Amino acid sequence: MRPFRFGLQAARITDPAEWLAMARRVERDGYASLLIPDHIRRLSTFPALMAAAAVTERLTLGTYVLNQDFRPPAVLAHEAGSVQLFTNGRLELGIGAGWAKNEYEQTGIQFDSAGTRVARFDEYLQVVKGILGAREPFSFAGRWYTLDAYQPLPYLELQAPPRILVGGGSKNVLSIAGRLADSISVAARATPDGHIDATNFTRAAVEQKLRWIREAAVDRFDQIELNVTVREVRVVEDRRAAAREILAGWQAPGGLMGRVDELSEDDVLDSPYIALGTVNQVVEQIQQARERWGFSYIQVDGRDLDTFAPILERLVGRGRGLRGFARRRVRRARWTRRRRRVARYGSAGGRCWAW
Repeated sequence: MRPFRFGLQAARITDPAEWLAMARRVERDGYASLLIPDHIRRLSTFPALMAAAAVTERLTLGTYVLNQDFRPPAVLAHEAGSVQLFTNGRLELGIGAGWAKNEYEQTGIQFDSAGTRVARFDEYLQVVKGILGAREPFSFAGRWYTLDAYQPLPYLELQAPPRILVGGGSKNVLSIAGRLADSISVAARATPDGHIDATNFTRAAVEQKLRWIREAAVDRFDQIELNVTVREVRVVEDRRAAAREILAGWQAPGGLMGRVDELSEDDVLDSPYIALGTVNQVVEQIQQARERWGFSYIQVDGRDLDTFAPILERLVGRGRGLRGFARRRVRRARWTRRRRRVARYGSAGGRCWAW
């Protein structure tokens, strides 16, 4: 069983100072990753991650997830390679097929049918992954993309390729991910009108998605890290009342959720995408999701940062993260002292330094 890894998605921050403060706190609290979505009228992904890299030391910095239609695959690979280099190997490259119809309309990009976008995504991911790992000129000939002898990226001399995460909810996208991705975020698929299909949050839907991944991955399934986004975290005594309240909120006019009327309170209570109850109950729910479905990479929304804090502490131990950080600080201080002594005396001064 994989150890837990927790990521925080800071989706709604647009103020630079607030973004940097969030990055510092996420690392301090013991999260493994800070994730940024790829939506218009938000902070741009790679510049924001580079800024976060400057104020953190160990935090994985991820895109969750890039819309394939916003960047040509070779351009994305080039940018990702540079980010991987400047962050010292901390990039997690999340990519998706694109789903938010309103953003296509606002940016003037053609919103193709789901079948077309998914077919293109298969080639897109092959090209990105191929370029990022190529040590010889990379060529590709497909229906959507043709590349002739793309030269290897220089970052490979210093860093391994970034891990690729694919987020999606349809059979075709999850099958592509099963063949090509390092991590898979098992997400809800979109409705034809660009809403989030809430029926994908049920236990039956989750288990079907995992079967699709397993069928496509075959013998590499155990190598894939499975991610789930916990969309709602509520520490409450009455779980059922909270489920009822969530359903009512999702049904409000102007919301992103579709087909909410097909969900029951029990569907909400059983879903790995929603965490309700006391701290002990939520901890148990997340542990059961890992045991039952293999979800070891848990993503939390930034608005739930404070609510999730005691749960995170129980599951990974805040002290563990802080002790590791303290140990690194001690090692750096020792190294700095040694360098100063060597610079001053030409040697370590006859002392034996502990490493």
